[in-house]
Amino acid sequence: MSVMANRVRAGLLSFISALLTSTAVYSAEPLNLVANPLPTLVAEDNEPARINVLIAKALSSIDLPATLHIDRPAFSGSGLLTGKYDGEYAFLSLNDKRNGFLYSDAYLPANLYLTSRKTPLDDISHFSHIRNGRVAAENRLANTPPLRLVKAVSWVRNPTVFDSFKQLSEQRAEYLLEDELLLREFNRLLVEYRERPLYSSIKPIIQASLHLSIRADHPQAQKAINAFNTYIANAQHDGSYNNILGLSWISKDVDDDGVADWITSSSVPHPLSSTDALTGAFALDSTMPSQASKYLVDGEVLPDWAAVQAKLAGAPTTPRKSYLDHEVYKRMMNRW
Repeated sequence: MSVMANRVRAGLLSFISALLTSTAVYSAEPLNLVANPLPTLVAEDNEPARINVLIAKALSSIDLPATLHIDRPAFSGSGLLTGKYDGEYAFLSLNDKRNGFLYSDAYLPANLYLTSRKTPLDDISHFSHIRNGRVAAENRLANTPPLRLVKAVSWVRNPTVFDSFKQLSEQRAEYLLEDELLLREFNRLLVEYRERPLYSSIKPIIQASLHLSIRADHPQAQKAINAFNTYIANAQHDGSYNNILGLSWISKDVDDDGVADWITSSSVPHPLSSTDALTGAFALDSTMPSQASKYLVDGEVLPDWAAVQAKLAGAPTTPRKSYLDHEVYKRMMNRW
């Protein structure tokens, strides 16, 4: 058995062990976890809510009873102080950690890219490269400690994601700073309307991530965090992330050799059959692919691209629609 197979097998055994030991160790009283609304990721009223789905599946798998709440920043913050909420399920690492809470490993990158309608940004890697430029950003980002220190640009602050995109659409801002997953959904929407996607910086201007937090005085809090970390590590390898996030390919170093590996699921759309499909992979860590990169389809390690295509022979090929609300963005798209 290969070293890669041994490591994947060891990870699965660790995952199963974590699930078995987690059963019945938590309080029957569900945790109240909160997050702030974020289109396509944290939402209600039957809207796409990929983070809600991911966290709900994770907590169910580790037998941790919890209720997921969505609240505005001011109310979620006060609720965490008063004890109304027992933690956050989409804590953004740009914010300061709260005393008295335990935090999981990063479960999802939230890297921020600089984008523009008209100007290529291939050589832009720092705010100083667009000095005095008008940059649209949501308050949830602009109000974080690292971004409050940025003085090289003029911030165009907005209450919502939609308002930030609107500033760029109406050319009241030259640039937009946004999370990669949200930018992907907006670009997908532009393509649906036969518009050119936004120009984007090659690398993120700001690196960030999302975490689960639980009040430290909650019984078995550390055990729950450990079990959550184990679940996430395996879900990132077996195609679950591809299905939940709606991504054809993701990349991550799954065997600790310092090289990013290619991960997918046969259940998600695969419009491209060539290796060009890999150029759009969503990176879960900072490692880079190489000739030594391995292919994982539904958790199975495959030897080459031909074997990958054979495994994906029955996968859907029609690209999915953007998860953004088409009716909400319809007027913006028509005026783009």
